[in-house]
Amino acid sequence: MADLLTARRDDNRDPYRGVVIVLVALALLGAVRALSGGLAFANPVLLDAAVSLGLATGVLIGVATAQGARTRPAKSAAAASNAQPAGDRETPADAQMAPGGDDSAVTTRGTGVLASIGRGYRDRGRLEKIRLRTATMGVLATGLVLMLDLPAIPPAPLVAAIAAGLCLAAAGLAVTAARYLADIEPTQLPEALGLGRGARIMAWILVLAALSLGLAWAGQQTLLRGLHLVILCLNVAVCHGLLRVAQSEGRALDIFPTNLRVLSIFGGRANVLASVLDAAERQLGIDLRSTWALSVVRRSMEPLAIGLCLLAWLSTSVTVVRVDEQGLVERLGIPVGGQPLMPGLHLHWPWPVDRVLRILVQHVQALTVGHEGQEEGGPENVLWAREHALNEYTLLLGNGRDLITIDAAVQFRIADARAWQYHSQNPADTLRAIAYRAVMRSTVNRTLGEALSENLITLTARMRDMVQHDADALGLGVDVVAFTVGGMHPPVMVAADYQAVVSAELGKVTATVSAEVFRNQTVPAAEAAVVTSENAARAAGAEALAQAAGGAWSFRTLESQYLAAPEEYRFRRRLETLESGLAGRRFTVVDARIQRDGGELWLP
Repeated sequence: MADLLTARRDDNRDPYRGVVIVLVALALLGAVRALSGGLAFANPVLLDAAVSLGLATGVLIGVATAQGARTRPAKSAAAASNAQPAGDRETPADAQMAPGGDDSAVTTRGTGVLASIGRGYRDRGRLEKIRLRTATMGVLATGLVLMLDLPAIPPAPLVAAIAAGLCLAAAGLAVTAARYLADIEPTQLPEALGLGRGARIMAWILVLAALSLGLAWAGQQTLLRGLHLVILCLNVAVCHGLLRVAQSEGRALDIFPTNLRVLSIFGGRANVLASVLDAAERQLGIDLRSTWALSVVRRSMEPLAIGLCLLAWLSTSVTVVRVDEQGLVERLGIPVGGQPLMPGLHLHWPWPVDRVLRILVQHVQALTVGHEGQEEGGPENVLWAREHALNEYTLLLGNGRDLITIDAAVQFRIADARAWQYHSQNPADTLRAIAYRAVMRSTVNRTLGEALSENLITLTARMRDMVQHDADALGLGVDVVAFTVGGMHPPVMVAADYQAVVSAELGKVTATVSAEVFRNQTVPAAEAAVVTSENAARAAGAEALAQAAGGAWSFRTLESQYLAAPEEYRFRRRLETLESGLAGRRFTVVDARIQRDGGELWLP
């Protein structure tokens, strides 16, 4: 083998290098797609498949690296001998080892351990580094998948079918790769045997991923968790094998280790069971295929399968009707007369002769009116301006200008199972149509304001009576329990305009009330101010008139005094003027007497 690989180096060609690079690209692309699909569908099996494809990518990168190492010229022995051995190099920890002090010794030993770990990793070859990195990343990815708390969300049927088809197509590519690698001579590609085994296991993992999509759609979460556990254990086994594989031969011959025990156990053959038996035979040295127990099982396999099929067919003649159901028997497609099957165990002809339809008669069921689809989950948003379902219908009101949206539901219970099943081809759709007709009858002659202001209890009672009357006329066999209206409002598409109109109306009322308040405050105040000003003017006029009259009478009195004694009057006025002018002033009296015309006045 060493001579062959040396010859390969001299030839400097590897005819399968392009094949390995294509497989790396396909594995990486599959890992990315499986990761995105697992997160989108909340499917742990797809995430496990992404981890498996990631491990395959790391292994294929290691194989491509080994191919490059085998095609490069070998290093000269002299250059290898001149390199100083890793164990003889002086480490910083040895150079700084202190002879005294416990703390310094512990610190130095810890530093030496870390340095030896780092030195050991650096001394490893490129293939060993790739192997360790691949195993480490696989362990970390598996731990992340375990820590994820994924909700149980069933995918849509079409989307699940497309994703399952992609998984099966990828499985087909893995099978093709396994067959191609099986035809390669080990002398041309030493890792071909291990890669072929891994491709077979990868094909089975992708088939299980496709099966998991069907289980998720069917709501079989227990089986889905079982598949998740199986693939997860397989990924852990691969990581453990990469960590524990012996590297002495691979290091010498530049071969990436792909002959893992887990791959040889489960990927030795296309049939997983046969591969496991081969591995057990190699381990125990016993041919398990020739044992007595397997021979007995093999001889009894066909009778057992036929018996199981017969038992499964006969089990179709037994039907259990639950306490909340009634059963209707159809024989060769024709309803069997008589009373419906009551709760309990009933025997009848097996399929396809008889078929039993179990009808829920005790449950109160509900039909939505006014919209399509189911309302969004979570806390209910009671704002009417937000759509609560996929498609809300609008009804035209009587004035021809208004539209209204009604969110209602009909609660009913099946009273006659035979009438419900056979008197109408689609009884649920018929009952929904009757409910729509009752809503239109109750709103068609009203305006939007009248419809929104009507008593809701009276309206729902009237619509319930209409639905019950029409259902009895058609013989649907239902008992309408209630007709509930969750909301009546304008269409959501005109919510902004409707709110703008209502806001304008409220603004108009607010402005009118504000104007009335301003008028009630301003007009009485103005009237009071006018009365006050008028009274003040009248008081001032009366006061001025009285002062004028008093002044006139005083003037007339002075005039009469002047006319009676002009000289005395002037003399008295002169003295009054002197008195008023000299009041508060200092002056000197030269003569205390004032004599005139024979009169004499003494000044004090």
